Amino acid sequence: MIDSYLLGVLISMGIGLILGLEREYDKLKDEKGFAGIRTFPIVTILGYVLGTMSDTFTPWFLIVGLGSFILFLGVEHVVKTRIEVPLGITTNLALMTTFVLGIMVSQGWYRDAVATAVIVVTLLSLKTTFRSLIQNITSVELFAFIKFVVLALLILPFLPDQDFGPDNLLNPYEIGLIVVVVSFLNFIGYFLVKFVGSRKGILLTAILGGLISSTAVTWDYAAKSREKPELSREYSAGIIIASAIMFPRLALLVAIFNTTILTYLAVPMTLLALICLIPALLFIKRDSGKAATKIEMGNPLNILNALTFAGIYVVILYAVHYGNLYFGEKGLYYSAMIAGLADTTAITISMAKFSLESAKLQLATNVIVAATLSNTLVKLGIAFTKASKNTGKLVSYVFGGAIVVGTLYILIAR
Repeated sequence: MIDSYLLGVLISMGIGLILGLEREYDKLKDEKGFAGIRTFPIVTILGYVLGTMSDTFTPWFLIVGLGSFILFLGVEHVVKTRIEVPLGITTNLALMTTFVLGIMVSQGWYRDAVATAVIVVTLLSLKTTFRSLIQNITSVELFAFIKFVVLALLILPFLPDQDFGPDNLLNPYEIGLIVVVVSFLNFIGYFLVKFVGSRKGILLTAILGGLISSTAVTWDYAAKSREKPELSREYSAGIIIASAIMFPRLALLVAIFNTTILTYLAVPMTLLALICLIPALLFIKRDSGKAATKIEMGNPLNILNALTFAGIYVVILYAVHYGNLYFGEKGLYYSAMIAGLADTTAITISMAKFSLESAKLQLATNVIVAATLSNTLVKLGIAFTKASKNTGKLVSYVFGGAIVVGTLYILIAR
């Protein structure tokens, strides 16, 4: 119903309006801006027209047009900075991008051009947010982010994707990918705690802290409950809720490496999470849980810790392999209970990969549940010995019930 050329013009105009609207709004706060809701659509249409003409006549239309446009923006910027307060180059770069998006539309890349425009306008509109975040980021966190980018984009892609070592269990790329995935999830949890949960309340901080380490939350809240016994119920609820978050967090990890086992894990993970959540909600009084609190989560990415995790994963990988080889199912359960004393992440990923064969799905599910029970037992011990008397008692009731139910599930499902 619409001519293809006219359709391209309309799409180009829409893309320009998306970017121009954001720049026009920004001009309301900064009168030095020179391009807005009219300029950007014109630039996009110009790019589209030149791209269409280059297809029909000669590519030089596009080459000369793009070069002239960049030169014009450069001269305009130099003149402005000489007669006015120095300007930034963000709007100029946005205009160049808008011109190129018009060219993309002329080549029929409609969806790609619109998606790119949405990403660009999102970056432009988040200027204030980015500045606020940067002002609150420490040098340690900045270097941690840089190290993560180096690890994910410069080291991981070049690791050999081949099996090495005894029984061909070592795959450098696979191990590196696991470290990157776990580090990324830790990054998300760390900055959620920092910018959303930290000092916002016991319960909210516990929920977000559980995304990184429910054990760290347990240790911290146990100590705080001894310092403030009057908040024992609230800190008990925080410890239990953080532990409840462990179950969906592990399910997310499993989904990344083996989606099939999720159908088996759904029942025990949901059951154990509810066993923790329901009593925790009963512990919370009206308007409680708002006392300011802060959990020290450490460095978001410590290379030594990342390498240690890789080493732990390799050890557990071999423990699972040889445990199953020489001791059968008992060997797997022993490995899970030992691994769970320190952390559940490595054993969970290992079992997710172990269960790629359908015959092992239920066994792997039981082993993961066993690891979570072992870890829950550790947190129970921390709460019982380090927390206030009331907190230790409340946490013991809930965690004890979870351990009993989890054990019964394993015995029934075997």
